[in-house]
Amino acid sequence: MRIEDLTLDELHALNELICKRIDYLRLQNDINVLSQLRLGQKVHFKAKEGQVFGVVIKINKKSVMVVSDDNRQWKIPPGLVQIMKDI
Repeated sequence: MRIEDLTLDELHALNELICKRIDYLRLQNDINVLSQLRLGQKVHFKAKEGQVFGVVIKINKKSVMVVSDDNRQWKIPPGLVQIMKDI
């Protein structure tokens, strides 16, 4: 199948399938991260300002509250959070 051969209706249908798959994979990733997160856990994530390091202060179904090293609070999707590894 070549994408150039698809009609507009077929492209819309394909787009809907792709978007549903992306949503499903993001949800699975969020669930995986949420199952590993604990209050007080050290985490990091990328923001416009660069890499942010902080501690989890609240865990919701669709977001995580993190207080960064500079005492700013961030509300971010769980899929963006990376747990700090102990060395």
